Amino acid sequence: MTTERFVVPCIASLLAASGAIAQTPCEERVASDCFYSGIYPFNAITQLFVEQDNGDLTAYGTGFLVSQHCALTNGHCVYKRGEQHFFYKDIWMMPGACRSASGLSFNLFGIREALIKGTNTKWTDLSYDWETEVDYGSLRFVCPFEELTTFLPLCFDVSPSSVHMAGYALEEIPDTGDLFNQWIAYGDIITQWSRVLRYEAHSTGGASGSPVWRWRSGQSLLEVIGFNSTHWDSCDGGGPRLVAQNMDLIRGWMQWEPSAAQRSAAGCPPIPGLSLAGLIGFFEANPGKLLDAQGLGIVDPIAPPPTGPSRRIMQVIERSFYEWVEFDVQPGQPGSLRMIQLLKAPGVDLIGTPWTPGTPFNPQGSQQGWMSASKARALLSGSASRASPPITGARKRIVDAQAIALAQPEPGTPPTGNPNPTPDVPTGVGSAFCAADFDGDGLVAGGDIAIMLGSWGPCQGPCVADLDEDLEISGGDLALLIAAWGPCAP
Repeated sequence: MTTERFVVPCIASLLAASGAIAQTPCEERVASDCFYSGIYPFNAITQLFVEQDNGDLTAYGTGFLVSQHCALTNGHCVYKRGEQHFFYKDIWMMPGACRSASGLSFNLFGIREALIKGTNTKWTDLSYDWETEVDYGSLRFVCPFEELTTFLPLCFDVSPSSVHMAGYALEEIPDTGDLFNQWIAYGDIITQWSRVLRYEAHSTGGASGSPVWRWRSGQSLLEVIGFNSTHWDSCDGGGPRLVAQNMDLIRGWMQWEPSAAQRSAAGCPPIPGLSLAGLIGFFEANPGKLLDAQGLGIVDPIAPPPTGPSRRIMQVIERSFYEWVEFDVQPGQPGSLRMIQLLKAPGVDLIGTPWTPGTPFNPQGSQQGWMSASKARALLSGSASRASPPITGARKRIVDAQAIALAQPEPGTPPTGNPNPTPDVPTGVGSAFCAADFDGDGLVAGGDIAIMLGSWGPCQGPCVADLDEDLEISGGDLALLIAAWGPCAP
């Protein structure tokens, strides 16, 4: 397998007829183009392809980059729940894919193959109700996209009144001339459950895995709050929210790094990230790139906030991982002023625990992570990709691809209450899902050891015996298999 490839002109699509199709009464989607697909945040949204046996690429869904080595998408875009296995075919990612007015489709930033497909054990558990809550997964890859340095921020447990989303819809689009372009949708929240959103934003096949976000600070900042995964009817979309239960799992995916051996084999040495001091220094040298201070509504942390954190955000900014919490000074009021406390930042030793009322408040103590308004302004300007270098388009190529629409699952019926409030965990870890039962006989036994030993060593192709997901079948996987020995849990 290779980590990158380029393809030559030749476009084949799913189109049964040319021209626009009949629109639904609620059709509000707008097609993007190659200009917008090349700039943040749309350059972090990627079209997903599966590689056919003859090497052809077939577009089928959407993902979005959250680090230089990880994209998020729906669980049903990486794992076939009904058949109980990951996609056998290789999955490729092409961020910023677009179609020009001339009809040619372009790949703006290169293409990468996902070497690790991940989801959570609740998605793989057929008894879990309601599966829409946990329809999310990840694709991890070794070589970064060189020109992309800041990725989409994730915000957990927020309750917006309206949302936007963008993805690569492949069916029922208003204009078939814009196939292979991103389609941007927006609408009000209709219903919010503990782990699922329903919104008035049109969603069709191919848009599965699209990021769902809200704009803030006069649309200068965005926060991804969920994944588009389903449609209730011809108008409304929906999907899982980002919540406390999936926060730790997703953080682990975001912070995953390939090994030195994997980088060497792929021919891509590590690219260092920018430290917090470097980020602040960049904006001190380039004040014109800072976001408007008044629009951000950040205040210095002089007195303790009236309540605990209002939201928690994780983001990779200039190739470095950040995590912070925000406190509303006027809780419950739209447009409230806010304070920021850093939990994790490159080059800084932090406690990493959000402040809560009744605990010591020490804004002068560097380890507690409170940010002055000026430093928080630099952080949020970095979050908006204001420190990213100019895009040169050095990787731009014409795409040869076909397209199919991967059907979105039906939303199902919401249960009463939250059936499982426990934290989500990676596939095959910490649940009744029987990851070590490779032969599917309901037992972890000698046959499974034989399969593991037969694939011992570095992964080559689908790697079902790689239980610890390090791209190698080795002693760690054998230890997990032995720990799971015996009948699978019911």
